Amino acid sequence: MLHGSSPLSASTPTYTDPAWQRSMALKLDFNNMMEGAIGHVEGLEAGDVWGLQGRMMDVHRQISERSGRGGEFLGFLDLPYQGQDDLDAIQAAADRLAALGDRHVVLGIGGSYLGARAVIEALKNPYRNDISRQRRKNRPRLFWEGNSIDTDVMHALMGMLPAQRPEGIDDAFTVNVISKSGTTLETAVAFRFMQQRLKQIYGADHAEYVVATTDAQKGTLKGIADAEGYQQFPIPDDVGGRYSVLTAVGLLPAAIAGVNIHELVAGARFMADRCKNPDLHANIAYLYAVLRHLSYKSRRTVSVMASWTKRLEYFTFWYDQLCAESLGKDGQGVIPVATVNTRDLHSRGQQVQEGPRSMVVTNLVLETPDWDVVVPKVEGNADGLDYLAGKHLSEMVLSAMEGTAYAYAREQRPSMNLLIPQLNAFTLGQLIYLFELATVAEGYLMGINPLDQPGVESYKNFMFGNLGRADKAAYKAEFDARPKGSSDFMV
Repeated sequence: MLHGSSPLSASTPTYTDPAWQRSMALKLDFNNMMEGAIGHVEGLEAGDVWGLQGRMMDVHRQISERSGRGGEFLGFLDLPYQGQDDLDAIQAAADRLAALGDRHVVLGIGGSYLGARAVIEALKNPYRNDISRQRRKNRPRLFWEGNSIDTDVMHALMGMLPAQRPEGIDDAFTVNVISKSGTTLETAVAFRFMQQRLKQIYGADHAEYVVATTDAQKGTLKGIADAEGYQQFPIPDDVGGRYSVLTAVGLLPAAIAGVNIHELVAGARFMADRCKNPDLHANIAYLYAVLRHLSYKSRRTVSVMASWTKRLEYFTFWYDQLCAESLGKDGQGVIPVATVNTRDLHSRGQQVQEGPRSMVVTNLVLETPDWDVVVPKVEGNADGLDYLAGKHLSEMVLSAMEGTAYAYAREQRPSMNLLIPQLNAFTLGQLIYLFELATVAEGYLMGINPLDQPGVESYKNFMFGNLGRADKAAYKAEFDARPKGSSDFMV
C-alpha cells in the first residue's frame, strides 16, 4: 500500500476539482487493531466493530439534531460551510497586517493558540522565521505568546520588539489578541505588555496594528477593542475554544502566514460531506470513534498520536488538548500522548513495545511529501551506509513506519494508520474536522459531555484567588485554610 514518494507534478489540479479532491481523501487502515493481525486476546473482532452501528445511529442523531449533551456548542459543524465573504474579510485583514510589519505576535492559549499554530507549522517552511521576507512571500515572522506566564520568555520577546517608532517594515510589529472573554489570565497579561509597547511607539495610531478576535457582543476584550477602535473578528457563541480552529481564531493567523484558508475550509467541507453518512463503512470519523471506544473498553487507556512527519507535531499537540479537555471527565477518558517518529521511537517506542498493555497507537502517515531527498553515495563508505545510497528519505520513513507497526503487531500491540496522500491545506482541513467530529462521537459513546470543561474552571478559581482577584476571595480563604504540609515530607 505504501511506497516511496515522488515530487508533485507542476500541473497539480486546483483544490476545487472533484477528481483532485477524491485523490486527496484520507484513509484509515485499522488492520493492526483486529484479531486477524494481533490475535483474539488483544485484537478487536469485526463483529464488535460493525456491531456498534446501531449505537452510532443514535450518536449521529444527537449530533445532527444537536440534541446531545453540550449540543448548544456544536457550532463547529457549520464552519466548513461558512460564506466566502467571511473568508475574504479574514484574508483582507491578514493582508493588511502583513503589509504593516515583518513581526506579528499572536496572543492566545489552548484552543486560541494550538490550532492556528498547528496549521502554520504543517503547511509553511519549518524555518520560516529564519528566511528572508522575500522567500516568505512578504508574509511576516510569527511569534506566539499569551500561552503561559513565563517571565523569561516574555522578557525575551519584549527585547525583540522596537522601543521607538520603527522607520521601516523590518522592525515594525502587529498583534492579534485572541480571547473570547478577555479575562484569560495568560493572554490578558501578555496583551497588557503588547498594548503598552504599541502605544509607546505608535501613539494614537497604535489601533491600526491590532486585531482582536473575541466575543461579538460582550466581555472584557470586547470592551477594550470597542474603546480603542481595534478591528475585530467574532468567536461564535456556539463554538468552544478547542473546536474553533476554522473560525477567525485559527484562520486569521494562518492567512497572515500565507496559508490558503479557502482551501483549508474546502478540505473540512469535503470531510463534513463525507461524514453525513452514518454508515461506519463510509464515515471515517465515526469509525475512528468506535475503534477508540472499543479499545478504551478493553483497558487501552493511553492513546498515542504518532506523527511520522515533524510537520504535524503541533497538530498532535492540538489533538492532545482536544482529547484531554473533551474526554477527560467524570472519572473517564483516555490519556493522550503526542509523539513524532522516528525521533520518539527511542523513548516512547520502547514503552509501546514492551510496557503495559494500555496503549493504542494512531500513526499519522504522510504518503507523498512536498519535497524528497536522496541519500548520497559517499566514497569509501566509512559510515557503512551505502546500502541506503540512492534511497529517498520518504521511502526510509515509510519502511520504518511499516516495520514498527509490524513489530508492535508481532507482540499483540494495536495500532492503526491514518493515511494522508499529501500534506496541504485541503488534507489538513480534513484532519481537523475528522478529529473534532470523532471526539464528540467518542464522548457520546462514553456517555459524557465532550463540549464542556468544568475541571478547567476549578483550578482557575484558586489561581485567581491566590493572585488577589476580589471576586475569588472565598477560594483564597479556602486555600489559606488548607492542611499544611509537613517538613517530614520535604527533602
